[in-house]
Amino acid sequence: MISPWAILAGGAAAGGVALLFAELRPAPPDLGQALDRLHRVPEPRRAEDAEAVLPWYDRVGDRSTRLPGVRIPQQELALIGRSPARFMAHKLLFSFLGFALPGYLTVLAELIGDGLPLAVPLLVGPLLAGLFWFIPDGIVAGEAKEARTEYLHGIAAYLELVALERAADCGPAEALRRAASVGRGTVFRKIRDALERAATDRLPPWDGLDALAQELGLTPLQDVADIMRISGVDGAAVYDTLRARAKSLRGELLSEELAKANTDSERMVAPGSALTLLMTVLIAFPAIYQMLSTD
Repeated sequence: MISPWAILAGGAAAGGVALLFAELRPAPPDLGQALDRLHRVPEPRRAEDAEAVLPWYDRVGDRSTRLPGVRIPQQELALIGRSPARFMAHKLLFSFLGFALPGYLTVLAELIGDGLPLAVPLLVGPLLAGLFWFIPDGIVAGEAKEARTEYLHGIAAYLELVALERAADCGPAEALRRAASVGRGTVFRKIRDALERAATDRLPPWDGLDALAQELGLTPLQDVADIMRISGVDGAAVYDTLRARAKSLRGELLSEELAKANTDSERMVAPGSALTLLMTVLIAFPAIYQMLSTD
């Protein structure tokens, strides 16, 4: 008969796994932050008020960002729209799970009847906590890589739109704003926000693009800012330059896609070879066994 404590322990483990997957699921956009970007208030909120609005786990993560030796991937987090506080909260959560997992398994084994040595949670717990600490870094790196590709596709389209606006005899600043108002994706929303911040600070729009490029670590967006700065300051014709940069960027993206497709094709060789070998063994085994078993 299964012990009720084992059933409760299994239910608690299932609940913990469910909470973990719910936490890792992408959160919906924060409506308050979106409204703050559209309607800026003259006085910024005080730090204690902003900290009080954050959930408790974000406040814990924000305090943990000040720990010595902690490295926060600012550009990767900016690409995926995740705050450093949430990133650190995920790292602490994974570390706690890694530390508590051996102890939980030890208690579960004790309830079932097959006890584990006490050295298992004492030695394995800190090791798993250290390994699980780096899991959010890998998750953020993978998400940032996909987001960077999406941003580059959006910037290539933005280059073409700016070139068309310049061909329609729009000024450099107006061409940047009109081209950014066309798109509805994340890339165009970020560009519009950067242009609005530059206008609010009474700066040229290419300075806003320059700041956004440095924040996200996107060289093509920096190229857009440099090209339009030359057009705005010197009055140079940049239509051909914008089209050429867009074509070059699309070529780079196509080369990356082809390289990824070739890599995926090479990875499929090993499973296919293993399956062929397995089928060969299954077909030849009866005949070989019959040959070896006969006198």
